[in-house]
Amino acid sequence: MTKKYPVAPTQFINVLVTALPVVDETTKKIHYETSFEPEAIKVTSSDTVINYQLVSPTPEHVRFESMSVTPDGSQLSTPSIGKSGRIITFSNANTKAETLNVTLHFVDRDLSRFAVDPEINNEPPPTRAAALTAMAFAVDPEEPNAPPPTRFA
Repeated sequence: MTKKYPVAPTQFINVLVTALPVVDETTKKIHYETSFEPEAIKVTSSDTVINYQLVSPTPEHVRFESMSVTPDGSQLSTPSIGKSGRIITFSNANTKAETLNVTLHFVDRDLSRFAVDPEINNEPPPTRAAALTAMAFAVDPEEPNAPPPTRFA
């Protein structure tokens, strides 16, 4: 019989994105105001799947075009944009504690482009080795910390 180990389910984080057109009164050009729910995300599990999804009242003609990330792309997989252009999905390895600045690039039917920069805060789970080390140095609060004095004859 093989020994079974508990497997943690994959964490999924869905972020709802709203992008609304606003006309600049001075230039009469359209720009987009965006919002995210949640505004920033905290990733606490390895291999987390993240979805950014455009939702109503965002106009139907606004689409995801691409994504980039800083400081580097070593934590995130290549993004996949859904056929509708309304969802972008990628996975996050979450092996290093850091803040990732994602840039989501959008395009509308007039080929107007804009970008926004949500944050992803990586807080990886402790590794098995770190957990074992912590257990090895743990002190039992019920046990005295000082050894008994040595008697010399």
